[in-house]
Amino acid sequence: MVDESSTTALDGSPPKVAILPTAAGLETSVSSWIRDGEAHFGALGCEAYGVRATDRAGVEDREHVAALAAADLVYLSGGSPGYLVETLRRSAAWEVIVQRWLSGASLAGSSAGAMAMGEWTLVRREGQIGRMPAFWEPGLGLLPGVGVTPPSDRFGPERTLPRVEDAPDEMVVLGIDEDTVILLAGGEARVLGLRTVTVWRERQPTRFASGDLIPPELVRFP
Repeated sequence: MVDESSTTALDGSPPKVAILPTAAGLETSVSSWIRDGEAHFGALGCEAYGVRATDRAGVEDREHVAALAAADLVYLSGGSPGYLVETLRRSAAWEVIVQRWLSGASLAGSSAGAMAMGEWTLVRREGQIGRMPAFWEPGLGLLPGVGVTPPSDRFGPERTLPRVEDAPDEMVVLGIDEDTVILLAGGEARVLGLRTVTVWRERQPTRFASGDLIPPELVRFP
């Protein structure tokens, strides 16, 4: 999850953090994502609140959109990346999130929340067996030319490598371990957290530890 180093640059006194659990809309964990997020960001000195927009009606709701527009940071929860993309794409909620991001607000995602931001995202299809999504489909497109896999350290190389092999040509795959983030700030991409990030370019891996900068010639972030 986002740590103190990721929130110190936020505007607002205290910074406002909107927790958006849309990705968990098909699960029973919506309340826990909001509760845990409020506790985590509250401990960092933020004013955190949940935006319970978990279906298409919710992401078009005016009150929910206004709550997102007021945030200095929007945090996308874990859950299903396919459902998150399907629900948010071309919605009023996503439009205001992108507008806020372009105007200087921050955006963060955990697991499915991070996966959905790429040009491509991994999804499950009907009849798929297993926990790890297996098929690349268009994501929300905030990170052109990029796809994000589920936590590499949890799923292991035997399940991660086939996803890398199946990735569209010229796509960069980011394998972000649990308790680890890529912080984009000031034109730099820096790894922060307890573990590592593996960048797959042309299906060749380069690993970065906490504190390392990811060079722009390897991944060009917006």
